[in-house]
Amino acid sequence: MKKEYDFTRAEQGRFYTKPEDIVIPHYLKPSLEKSLREAAILRGRDPDSLLENILEKELALLKKIG
Repeated sequence: MKKEYDFTRAEQGRFYTKPEDIVIPHYLKPSLEKSLREAAILRGRDPDSLLENILEKELALLKKIG
């Protein structure tokens, strides 16, 4: 280590990311991912948008039943 470091050009918070901006990856079981990809191909959609649609519907249903 150096005895002294130069922080004159340092920028506070340069690498900070707000918690709400952090994207959490989703990992699926291989068999579930395969089924999702097949279903997406049959519908002419990409797997990500199909999964988002499924999750939105599931969350709406959960809100309804309380």
